[in-house]
Amino acid sequence: MVSTLGYITVTYIPLGIVLNKIVGGETEFYYLLIGLLITLLLSFILIELAYSLDIYNLYKLSIKDAETTIESGAKITKLTYENITCFYSENKIVYTLQNDGTTITTDFTLNELEEKINDQLFFRVNRQIIIHKDAVDQIEKVANDKLQIMLKTSIENDAINEINISRYNRKAFITWFQ
Repeated sequence: MVSTLGYITVTYIPLGIVLNKIVGGETEFYYLLIGLLITLLLSFILIELAYSLDIYNLYKLSIKDAETTIESGAKITKLTYENITCFYSENKIVYTLQNDGTTITTDFTLNELEEKINDQLFFRVNRQIIIHKDAVDQIEKVANDKLQIMLKTSIENDAINEINISRYNRKAFITWFQ
């Protein structure tokens, strides 16, 4: 952006001087500077709007229809982010819980998954569970400034049915969730 504004400045000053000579030299130099500043300001705003639009489109592209591959032995399954409720670890095996209640075992650790998935949609609530933002059904305050989360999809697993967030992770979770 700085280089673009620099090019505008470099071309504007000689052009302003030439136009001033053509008109007959009746305009003051500070009019040239005011015109340059107005042009730079408008250019800056337009460049920022174009840049913001590009960033927003990249953000939408990264989230919408985003998918991840889940490796389980010799099998590779492709899942979209919106079909995943959470990832959880039980007995050193990491499972993927889907919205329909089915689970898939994975060859990843939760640390590997945390680096692989989009952190705007997924949050690691504790050492055993990474949840999807849209999977949260209810958040309840419990004793000692902790939070308890209920997911929309449930299975017969006590760790998934009662997800607790410590008071140390509470602020980060609330910030992420909002």
